[in-house]
Amino acid sequence: MKRWFAVPAAMLLLVLVIVGCGSSGSSSSSEETTSESTEATESSETSEAGDAGSGVKSAGANLKVSFISPVASQPGQQQLAAGLEAGAKELGWSSRVLDSNLSADKQVSDIETAINQGDAGIASWTLDPHAAAGAYEQAQSAGIPVIGLNSSGAGLTTSVWYEIQLCEPGGPEAVSAEMIAKMHPHAKTIMVADHVAESTTELSDCFAKEAKKFGLDILAEGTTEVGNASDAQKVFEPLLTKYPEVEAVWGFNDETALGASVALQAAGKTIATVENPEGVVVTGQAGDKGAIEAVEEGRMSWTWDPNPPAAGQACALLINEALLGEKPQKIVIESGLVDSETVGEYVPPEQRHYTLTNLPIKK
Repeated sequence: MKRWFAVPAAMLLLVLVIVGCGSSGSSSSSEETTSESTEATESSETSEAGDAGSGVKSAGANLKVSFISPVASQPGQQQLAAGLEAGAKELGWSSRVLDSNLSADKQVSDIETAINQGDAGIASWTLDPHAAAGAYEQAQSAGIPVIGLNSSGAGLTTSVWYEIQLCEPGGPEAVSAEMIAKMHPHAKTIMVADHVAESTTELSDCFAKEAKKFGLDILAEGTTEVGNASDAQKVFEPLLTKYPEVEAVWGFNDETALGASVALQAAGKTIATVENPEGVVVTGQAGDKGAIEAVEEGRMSWTWDPNPPAAGQACALLINEALLGEKPQKIVIESGLVDSETVGEYVPPEQRHYTLTNLPIKK
């Protein structure tokens, strides 16, 4: 975990965080989203097997890979897709997105579609590991590597993880709990969670464990159905009425934190910052544009940015390794804390220019 990440020349990059399924639970009716630009398509059509532009040996030319997204309309998922596209382009491949739209059954169907259409590799954020296992194993039997995103379980070749998703000592959830405890010892805390996927449950469980370790007092946990700001506000408002003494709010993503922030401000509460700890601490995770603006304006205490573009590129890297006959190992992408002290160094996702050889991989 780093507060910000620097590399030479024009690549001053802040390392980011989205959590669970990200900041917006809004659904999409799109069955398939093509993520190839004209330039990427031309590259795919003309490149030959060999070294990628960064010096990484490509497993072949004109291969196609798919990202099985749990909900493609969410900004962080779109950044993941863009990262996979960039990595694929670097290898002379093309990529596409298949949208499971929060349906485990649709996700199984999407995996089968990728297999039947001859994809060379699959990256997938699993909604239900038990439901998906059979389809993943079918892909493996067909020689198609499957890279999990913040996912584990049967049938996966290996996984790419956001640092925030791994509940390790000194990780982002531990840092958030410790920061809250320093600002408000034994802070009375409300959690706004979501259990749409195993990954989101793991995230809230991790924070609850770290909160206990640092002596925070968890008053209640509200659960959203779609994970957006308006839904979170509706979930949080009755909790605020019941617990007006609340001193900290933890949101499983940025949208839930923003929804809680709106409710707090409407009730006349002040939002705390690291520079001015008076008020209610409100934390999110995803590094979404709205959250960055809220941190700048003092409407959110901090957010964690998991760097979805880098994670998407890491999926392409691991698929390539598997196709080359290597045994790919899991990759953990560093997360970065964006608060009032570091927000000035924030670089939007579309302005980060990683290659397959300089990804912010946690050692």
